[in-house]
Amino acid sequence: MVPSSYLCILCDAELFQTDTVAACSFCGQETRAEYLCPNGHHVCEDCQLANPVQAIERICAGTRETDPGVIVNLVLKHPAMVMHGPAHHVLVAPAVLAALSNSGQRPLKPGRLASAIERTSDIPFAVCGTRGECGAAVSVGALVSILTGASYLKDRERALALQATAEALQAIADGGGPRCCKQSVYLALETAVAFLRYELDLNLPLTIRCEFSGRNEECKKERCQYYEPGEYTD
Repeated sequence: MVPSSYLCILCDAELFQTDTVAACSFCGQETRAEYLCPNGHHVCEDCQLANPVQAIERICAGTRETDPGVIVNLVLKHPAMVMHGPAHHVLVAPAVLAALSNSGQRPLKPGRLASAIERTSDIPFAVCGTRGECGAAVSVGALVSILTGASYLKDRERALALQATAEALQAIADGGGPRCCKQSVYLALETAVAFLRYELDLNLPLTIRCEFSGRNEECKKERCQYYEPGEYTD
């Protein structure tokens, strides 16, 4: 193995030069690999060049994971996903839809991921503070709307979508402190998985583990339920 000066974007190990075919650690696509991580990580060119929204759709479309928490963390490790930003608004719904599809509970129909992303992609940055609306919570409502076929003319379906958003917003409000997009996504994700279980009889495993506290200058540390001292740092 010939070492290189490049580091793996997933684990920081030094890449080595190679000439093989490997599955992309993000989207699962098999492509030619000129560099490979000693831990088996490979990132295809399309994923390397993806913007945040493209990365979310590629990863959710290609993953075989049934745990939406694992899917979310993989997306959050993509280099296009900055510490804070509106890309977090669109993440919860596609991650849960992918997990439901992979667990055989709901099929992932063509265009469904794109639709889930589109429903929340117009939510501006910082609206949690300026108008009390966290995009991650709205993504939970969009998820329920998609799963139930809700519209503004329907009864229970519309109510469920509104209720899901309200519960996610309450969880994020209870989290307190200055904004942390990672915490908001995790709280919204926990709300979504619980809501699907007791309202729609859909059951998913959920693992949430924050690996990003070292990158967040405003991390609430022990005030955050997901904080683990000594976790990920740049």
